[in-house]
Amino acid sequence: MGFAKRPLDRQQAILFPERLDEAIPRDHSVRLLDDLLGRINWSPWTRRYKLQRGRPPIHPRIVASVILYGILRRTHSSRDLEEAITVRLDFRWLAHGTNLDHTTICNFRVDNQEPLKDLFTQIVLIARQMGHLPLAALGFDGTRMRANNRRTGTRTPERLRQQQQELAELYDKAEEQARQTDAQQTEMYGERCRGRLPESLRDIAARKAKVDAAVAELDEIKARGLKEPARLPITDPQSRVAPNKEGGFAPNYTPTATVDIDSGIVVDADVVFGHHEDRDMLQSIDAVQERFGLPAPIDEVLADGLMSSGENIVGCKERGVNLFSPISLNKAQDNPAIREDLSQPVPNEEHDKLPTRTVRVGGKKVVKLDKEAFVFVPAEDLYRCPQGEVLSRTGQTTETENGRQVIRHHYQSDAPSCSGCLLLEQCVDAKTGRRKIRHTEHEADRIEHAEKMAEESSQEKYARRRHPGERPFAVIKQHLGIRQFSVRGRSKVRQQWHWLTTALNLDLLMALIQSNPDPPLACPAS
Repeated sequence: MGFAKRPLDRQQAILFPERLDEAIPRDHSVRLLDDLLGRINWSPWTRRYKLQRGRPPIHPRIVASVILYGILRRTHSSRDLEEAITVRLDFRWLAHGTNLDHTTICNFRVDNQEPLKDLFTQIVLIARQMGHLPLAALGFDGTRMRANNRRTGTRTPERLRQQQQELAELYDKAEEQARQTDAQQTEMYGERCRGRLPESLRDIAARKAKVDAAVAELDEIKARGLKEPARLPITDPQSRVAPNKEGGFAPNYTPTATVDIDSGIVVDADVVFGHHEDRDMLQSIDAVQERFGLPAPIDEVLADGLMSSGENIVGCKERGVNLFSPISLNKAQDNPAIREDLSQPVPNEEHDKLPTRTVRVGGKKVVKLDKEAFVFVPAEDLYRCPQGEVLSRTGQTTETENGRQVIRHHYQSDAPSCSGCLLLEQCVDAKTGRRKIRHTEHEADRIEHAEKMAEESSQEKYARRRHPGERPFAVIKQHLGIRQFSVRGRSKVRQQWHWLTTALNLDLLMALIQSNPDPPLACPAS
């Protein structure tokens, strides 16, 4: 049995559609994407162009459309997009037959930070105008994404400062040597040899620039009142070594996303400084209110347990926002210290169930009662110990913790009431004969929040967060295939994150339109 013949000889003349538009089916998703982008006001982009001289530039709508559609089709690099416009009809149709080279695409990606923010906002507003964005509840979350820095390319702060001094001295010596060599060659061969920088000096200068940038980042961390990291990446010093989602530790960035719970559309996106996204939740809530011109913040915010800090709980209360975020103040299971009448002692037979922790005293490990064995009474502003005795408030201190001013309230027991206690050795400080406890000024608010979250209605509210709140990160990583940033520096990383979330919103909006069709979109003349 012979092989089948080729259906078409490559040299045979064939007929293509007379118009490019005929090559794309009417129900193809690229048409809907183009319709949506046709509703955008591109003036924030076009006003950056100088149209009075030179060759007419390509309209920014064409380049932005190709980049966003490429993200949705897992075609991310500039060279891959250049090839796609050449060989794929959907890309060529979207680009109106324009040939875009990879340099144009690459430069466009990083040169339009502010217009890109405006594009993100306009797409969200279109979803709002079409009735697909109710904005009844928000979900806030963050994730880790690999930085463009190898795992082992890190240094300790001490080594970086030492290396900075060594490279500075080495550069000065190499520069002096190059100056002498340059003078000798100029004398021998004339002026045409002057000013040529030796390869060795260029290498030292490049290494020195990297170390200087890393030390500058350390200075920025110190200026913000934050704790210096144990190790700092050398290639991208604005990233941070943190547990990686794929396992182990690696240089990462922490992008965040605030989503509308009902639609899943991202309404605010950012890349935070360091990896403490809980400090940016209130700022994101305010940004959403400002973006949509709302008279007040969104009523409900759903977030994971990391966001249940005292500052966030109080900040939401001040804004009139109902925060649903899990919190556990008493982590020990079956803690006998939690009892109905706190003035009565815990039964002796349950003393061994009280929460404990191991501490070092005089170089020895000693088991002491944990803070969880003491119960705070907000109404009376005091603690009750397992024996029912009172720890009264004695004062407060102001401390700097991770760049924040933290006020801590101090409580301590009365020495005479502690003498003769059965738990004395496990409890009090040997020098003072008293037990001391301290907590932040927001402890009462945290207790109130924990009581609210224990209610069944609150649990039902919080259960709505799981899928919409985490979906953006899952889709971007798994469906769009982005698990590592391709650029370096927080500014460029933030811009890449805005491209990704903008493309994600377009995809979600197209899905919402297709599942609940609206009247045909009218494309205004550009």
